[in-house]
Amino acid sequence: MRLERDGLWMRSRTGGLSGYPDNMGQPAPELPADTLVSAADNARRGAVTHITVNGEPVAVIVSESILAMSQLLTALLTSEVAASALPAVLPAAFPWASSLPDDYLQGFAGELREAIATESPERVERVLIDWQAVAEVRAGERST
Repeated sequence: MRLERDGLWMRSRTGGLSGYPDNMGQPAPELPADTLVSAADNARRGAVTHITVNGEPVAVIVSESILAMSQLLTALLTSEVAASALPAVLPAAFPWASSLPDDYLQGFAGELREAIATESPERVERVLIDWQAVAEVRAGERST
């Protein structure tokens, strides 16, 4: 799902506001004033968005710089020229990938690019988890 900024909230391209379920079922906890001020300051410096944890939406504050880096990474990895360097740099970004031979790095890079192109964090996470498992098996740190 692609998210777009709308003030401090993120909206999906389908137009729905990423929000909480109508009934959270829990009373809001009492928080010290300095915690609330800090949270408000953080919200001003970033964007409030939502991720899914155990099937439940959770609000998170993501800094503008993280959002910018994510957009840049997506643009780079969807460019054939920039993406051609991906297999060579994967071990620098993911040290566990250093145990993968070149043909595996090519496969990892291709799957990672496809996952990033879908703009699905869950798919990206799945690719990273799966390839880390492969690398750990190849390195003898894990059995199949």
